[in-house]
Amino acid sequence: MKDRALKIINLAVLFQQQRYLVAISFLFYLANGLTLSDFLLFQSIFYFTGLIAEIPAGYIGDIFPRKNVLIFSYVLYMCRIAMWIIMPNYYTILLGEICYGLSKAFYRGVSDGYIYDYLKENSITKLMSDKYGKFNFFMSTGSAISCLIGAWLFKFVGFGILLGIEFLFNSFAVFILFFLPNVPHTGRNLSFGKHIKNIFDIVISAMKNPKLNIYLLYGGILTGVTSIFVWNFQPFMKSFALPVYLFGVIYFINHMLRAFGSAGADKVLQKIPLKKVSCFVWLFYLLCFLLMIRAQGMSGYFVCIATLVFVCLVIGVQMIFNVGNISRIHGLISSDIRATVSSIYSMLSSLFSGLFLMLFKSLSDGGSIKISLCIFAILFFFAGIFVRKIIRSEL
Repeated sequence: MKDRALKIINLAVLFQQQRYLVAISFLFYLANGLTLSDFLLFQSIFYFTGLIAEIPAGYIGDIFPRKNVLIFSYVLYMCRIAMWIIMPNYYTILLGEICYGLSKAFYRGVSDGYIYDYLKENSITKLMSDKYGKFNFFMSTGSAISCLIGAWLFKFVGFGILLGIEFLFNSFAVFILFFLPNVPHTGRNLSFGKHIKNIFDIVISAMKNPKLNIYLLYGGILTGVTSIFVWNFQPFMKSFALPVYLFGVIYFINHMLRAFGSAGADKVLQKIPLKKVSCFVWLFYLLCFLLMIRAQGMSGYFVCIATLVFVCLVIGVQMIFNVGNISRIHGLISSDIRATVSSIYSMLSSLFSGLFLMLFKSLSDGGSIKISLCIFAILFFFAGIFVRKIIRSEL
């Protein structure tokens, strides 16, 4: 019975991640009259939405039952699907990405906060890396399955049918969450001004804490760079003229390697300290940039697939760091500010993802993707400063 809540939340995220347009979303944009520039712009807006909403959403997750906030986040994503089914155009696609950004803002800080508080209630917080890793395993596995099936089904059905299937699975995910037990939370009967002051104080305190700030910033930068890699997958494959079904295969590999990285994070971190993992990820990400730069202008399916599979493998390693980093953060903070501090991490991730994508879009519009990748490789090299501080830190 102690695992009942974790089974429910894992099953719910597995169904919620049945997003059949992920691997072919760029094609969905093109089919509705949008361009690559619109695609990158809307992804930037998606991340900036998360940037604005992350901390307020996390704070709401600390003062209202986490279960209710999770349900609300899933419903927001269903609104996106409904709009894209009924009337897909420039404005509804944009609004849909905003709804998706809000949805992720509400469930990211709350989901890991729920898992930690549930483990704390049962006096087994030492299992956080294992249980949160399994949660990420189900989340990534759901994405992997939907990417593979979505790209395959696209040969036989249209976007509307794929979105309809998404809506059904997400409805079932919401239904499952109603069976999720509540965990203790601290309500705050305060004025609006006092709530704003509390949010501000929590953010300042977290960013001044030397045990948190470097890990928060470095984790956010890694997520931002990951977004550059992932949102270049489809244009990269399109430039190599890969068949559409291979789009799904690459995304399947990407999410499955994320899943295995998350599931195995606890075992890896028992043998390799989080500090060393942070260094490995930095080195591997630099190598990813070099490989993607080298592949630009080349031809052949093998070059494209081999490059992207390696990038996917490295992103899987980054998931090990991500799981360990979030578990470490929760071990250093109290329950009454758990979702808020976790949302600071998500906010920084959204900040760097949005900024990086916007900058990448500007550079690509005025030049070439190869030059843009070169500039980002140079900028990311200086992230080694954070790695050095992490290695030298006491914890």
